[in-house]
Amino acid sequence: MEELEELLTDLQRTTSALKQKKQKQMNTNMASLQSSMINCDTGQSASSDDVGLQDVEQLLDEYSQQRRLRGQNGRPRVESLLGELDVVVADADKQQQQNSVSAAARDLENLMASLSDFTSDDSEQFLKHGIGNIPKGDCAFCRKPIVGQVVIALGKMWHPEHFVCAHCGQELGRQNFYERACKAYCENDYHRLFSPRCAYCNGPIKDKCITAMDRTWHPEHFFCAQCGKQFGEEGFHVNNGRPFCRQDYFAYFALRCQACQQPLMNNYITALNAHWHPHCFACHDCKQPFVGGSFFEHLGEPYCETHYHEKRGSLCSGCHKPISGRCVTAMGQKFHPEHFICSFCLKQLTKGTFKEHENKPYCHRCFAKLLS
Repeated sequence: MEELEELLTDLQRTTSALKQKKQKQMNTNMASLQSSMINCDTGQSASSDDVGLQDVEQLLDEYSQQRRLRGQNGRPRVESLLGELDVVVADADKQQQQNSVSAAARDLENLMASLSDFTSDDSEQFLKHGIGNIPKGDCAFCRKPIVGQVVIALGKMWHPEHFVCAHCGQELGRQNFYERACKAYCENDYHRLFSPRCAYCNGPIKDKCITAMDRTWHPEHFFCAQCGKQFGEEGFHVNNGRPFCRQDYFAYFALRCQACQQPLMNNYITALNAHWHPHCFACHDCKQPFVGGSFFEHLGEPYCETHYHEKRGSLCSGCHKPISGRCVTAMGQKFHPEHFICSFCLKQLTKGTFKEHENKPYCHRCFAKLLS
């Protein structure tokens, strides 16, 4: 610390001495030149302490020759020389100021570099000697010490003007930012570059998001493509890549029952190249469900065994059961052989001969006894 104070003191003392010496020399030269020119113009001879008259005359002759070369005739007057001298002096002062500023900037940069070597443990010593702005560390962008305001983000320290959006360059010190791949982005650029897009409006999704049908949606934009209502607990159904509520989907796209023509919303049966509600798939005549799942088809309609044989004329007129195997055909009807009997004595008509009365078969004996 003592070395630093001595360095600052020497720098200030040296700079002040150089400025005073330079100013004094310029004032002396100015006074001598003005005195010589005035004496020359009034015809008075210069004293031994002033510049010699001959030297002044020689200077004026040389200056007059230069003026003639530039197209200016005549010997200059003292007033014009003083005016030009003021311009020269002003230019010299300006150049000196620029050199002083450049030198001061270099000194300040060297001083900051030396200050960066001190650690935070020396903060009390800095404050004791009147130095309050202690470097807090190096900026992650420019690698220079940070004195004053500092932004701490992404595990690093930054000058406020150097902590900016990686895409648009906007300062982020006073607003929210988002991190991706160790880079900071403003809110608009982050959502525009990295946030998922809504399948309906193609805008970035900044808050809640719905994922469905391998796409992402704003919650308010995920609705039925037919009625426009948002989906509730019943969920949604998909047709041709578009979501529909349950009611509209079944009303427009669901399979329909062959019997009642209503939408098939749950389980259904496929039979006879059609679809059926389980309770609608029954015998076309008696409307009874099929036992064991077996049925008979006639003219594209399902029938139970009894009504199927009835439709085909293969039902026994005696027992009203299907005939499989041998049968007796009589009176336009079919019978099991054992069921073709006399309507009075109930004996089987085995010989194939019978008498008919009122569409009933009788054996010869009963017919003669009852109807002769």
